[in-house]
Amino acid sequence: MSNVVLKGEFHSSQADHLEELDLMQEGIDALVLEGNEGDAEYRATEGWFQQAVAGMFYVLSPLYISKEILVRFAEYQNATVYFTRESDAEVLRNAPRLVRLFSAVLYFLLLPGSIIAGLLLGYLLGAGILFFSFALPVLFIRIYNSRFNITDRNRDRIMAQKIEEATDAHDTVLAVVGGAHADGVLDALPDNLDIEYHPPKKDGITTEGIWRNVRNGFQVFSLLLTLYLAILWSVLNLVLPVIQ
Repeated sequence: MSNVVLKGEFHSSQADHLEELDLMQEGIDALVLEGNEGDAEYRATEGWFQQAVAGMFYVLSPLYISKEILVRFAEYQNATVYFTRESDAEVLRNAPRLVRLFSAVLYFLLLPGSIIAGLLLGYLLGAGILFFSFALPVLFIRIYNSRFNITDRNRDRIMAQKIEEATDAHDTVLAVVGGAHADGVLDALPDNLDIEYHPPKKDGITTEGIWRNVRNGFQVFSLLLTLYLAILWSVLNLVLPVIQ
């Protein structure tokens, strides 16, 4: 019987990251990470989702802790590394057509709306709407696929299938998934697996932690405002003159 260590995490938690490293020190045969294995090849009609995903993760990048050290540690142990999806395009394609259409409409309403709001009501409001134009369509699809998609394309079921695939070839598997997916993944895993679950950990309140949050928040704000001003400048100086 294969042993599965399922670790739920907050993607920005140092405490979770340290626990994952501790779990790996015990030795594993395979590592399953929530995320994409490679870059997506988007179809022409999916370009909006590519832009939304790129914009959201660009702005939020200071908050996320890289999994590169986990991958390298696994490779050092000669463990096989699995990812729960081939690319981010799968997230979009696993959603029903109506959900994709609603998310696309939301994106194409909010994105130009951010430009109009910035010109009429101020750059800060425009930057906020720009962020929502990235985040809301992506999160709507992701949440639907996890909470309401009852088919085999449910995100939690897909993660569980990838973990089960790893257990077919390996005895000890460490799987790291977001805390919001942990319960769904646990329910979807077969009963014949020996599962040890470690819930997410919140970082304690320390001076270092407070400073890190302030620094990361400032970086997020700076990236968002810089991106918004760059888009606004491009529209005013490159797009509008061509249209006129």
